[in-house]
Amino acid sequence: MKTFSPFIISFLSYEALNRLIDVVPRGIHIQEPLIIDSWMFRAVPTIVLQQFRTPILDFMGAAFYSMHFIAPTIFAFLLWRYKPEHYQRYTFAFVICTYSALLTFLVYPVAPPWYGLKATRILFQIDHILGVPMFKTLYDYVGVNPFAAFPSLHSAFPWLIAVFALKAWRKKALPVLVLPVGIWFSAVYLGEHYVIDVMGGIAYATLAFLFAYNKERVLNKLVVINSCLAKSLLDNLEKVRPPLHQRENVYIFALKSVQC
Repeated sequence: MKTFSPFIISFLSYEALNRLIDVVPRGIHIQEPLIIDSWMFRAVPTIVLQQFRTPILDFMGAAFYSMHFIAPTIFAFLLWRYKPEHYQRYTFAFVICTYSALLTFLVYPVAPPWYGLKATRILFQIDHILGVPMFKTLYDYVGVNPFAAFPSLHSAFPWLIAVFALKAWRKKALPVLVLPVGIWFSAVYLGEHYVIDVMGGIAYATLAFLFAYNKERVLNKLVVINSCLAKSLLDNLEKVRPPLHQRENVYIFALKSVQC
């Protein structure tokens, strides 16, 4: 289990840091995602979808949404067990995705629809229907940051799972696409995320995936770019430096001044 421990450590450290970010005083962004969703769809998708609420959709949405807490770890174990050549890259992409999101949560905290839009928070209504505060207890125990809506890691993680599954198992993994689509729909329907939050999560996960499989190339390009910048800087400095004989004259003058 030694090689599997990095993923567990990264997942637990993310949860701990997310709790700490929640107590940092910050200005919460409420209107921006609402305005963007309204501009893209001429309506707010969460409000539109909740007009067609049914108990079946409520429970299906809750089931999909709950997979966020277990799917990344289960998939990491499957890669570690059956496709170890992809496991390290998955762990690397997971870390890049989560910590990039954490930084965003810190500098740009965004409120979800149930807070900023006063949309129905269906998950907590399901608790009332069941007569058991299941989701409230889970959220309180995990310490979910309520203002970590953008990017939506509920959207990022299943997409990361899907693209890595397709990379590892090719066409055999196509049914896995049901997972991200189901969670994306649920995130908006349940009032937990705006569509722009979902799009942000997809973008973060995609970039993390691409970086995980191209990090050597990216790092090499960064080295080349830094070398070019350094050479350009030295060349420009050389152009503005006085000629050698002038610098020698200045040195001789300064030396004589000291001797005097």
